[in-house]
Amino acid sequence: MQIPSTGRHGELVKSLKQFLNDQSAAPPAERDCAHCGAVLSYLQTQFWLAGGEQNWNIKLPYCPNCHPLPAGRETFLA
Repeated sequence: MQIPSTGRHGELVKSLKQFLNDQSAAPPAERDCAHCGAVLSYLQTQFWLAGGEQNWNIKLPYCPNCHPLPAGRETFLA
């Protein structure tokens, strides 16, 4: 399945790709949790657009104090 690249839908896809490109190249900016003040950790997360072949690896911040990962589990499906 190909992503249509015409009209308004094409502009949206282009904007999403630019956002994902920017986020995958950006270094982690936040250092402390806004809620508890703990140092944030980052999970390597993969994004892709349905029907496309490109994927992006983006580090998402999470607080190990406010949202600890289950023991023995480093990844999850959303």
